[in-house]
Amino acid sequence: MVLKGVLLDMGGVVLEMAGARGFPIERLDWRGREALLRLIRAEGGKLSRDDLEKLLFTPWRLDYQRRVEMGREAAWEPHLKRLRRAAGITTPDLQLLEAWFRPYGERLQPISGAAEAMDRLCAAGLKLALVSNVPLPGALYEQVLRRHDLLESFESRRFSYDCDTRKPSPALLRTALEDLGFDRQESVMVGDRRDRDIGAGRAAGVATVWIRSETGDGPDADAEIGSLAELPTLLRSWTDG
Repeated sequence: MVLKGVLLDMGGVVLEMAGARGFPIERLDWRGREALLRLIRAEGGKLSRDDLEKLLFTPWRLDYQRRVEMGREAAWEPHLKRLRRAAGITTPDLQLLEAWFRPYGERLQPISGAAEAMDRLCAAGLKLALVSNVPLPGALYEQVLRRHDLLESFESRRFSYDCDTRKPSPALLRTALEDLGFDRQESVMVGDRRDRDIGAGRAAGVATVWIRSETGDGPDADAEIGSLAELPTLLRSWTDG
C-alpha cells in the first residue's frame, strides 16, 4: 500500500475536548458568558445575562439541535447580528465568540502521545490534514492548536463550521485530499466516532482507522487502535506489507 496522506479528526484524537460537544458547557459556559458581557460593556453596550440567553444562546441552540438534519453546523451569524443590534455595538462576530470560547479553549489539552505520534507521521514523509466537525469557527480551535505547537503539523485544516458541511458527509475529506493533492487510495481517515469519522471515510473511499471510544456505533473500520500513539506503527505495517 502506498500511503501519502493521513486525515485526522480533532476531538478525541488530537485534543481532549473537555466535553464531547466542542463548546463551553456548565461552569465554563458561565465564565464565558461573563467574559462576553464584559466585552460588550467595554464596547459601550448594555446587556444582561438574560439578554444573552434570549438574543443569542436560546435561538442558536434551537438551530444546533437540527444540525444533523441540516447536514451543516448551526450558524451564529444571524444571532450575533441580533445581539449587536440590541446592544448598539459593532464588535465583529469572531471577537464576540472568542470571548465566550476563551475560558473553555484554555482548558483544551493535547491527548497524551498525540504530538509525538504526529511528529513520527511527519518524519515518515506523510502529510497530515485535520477534518473536524466543530460548532464554532475553526479559527478558535486553531488558536488552541497553535498554543500547543500542533497547528503547523497540518498542511490542510478543514472545519465543518467553515465549510458548510459536516461528517458523515465525505465532503470535508474530499476537500482535504484536494488540498494535499493525493488520491483516496493514498490516504487514511482516523477518528474516534464510527458513525461520523469512519462513515465519512468509507463514503470518501479512503482506508479507515477507528480509535476505540464509547461512541462505537457505525460502520466497521479497516483497523482499530487504542490511541493516536499507536498509529505510526500500524501504518508502517501497512506500507511494509
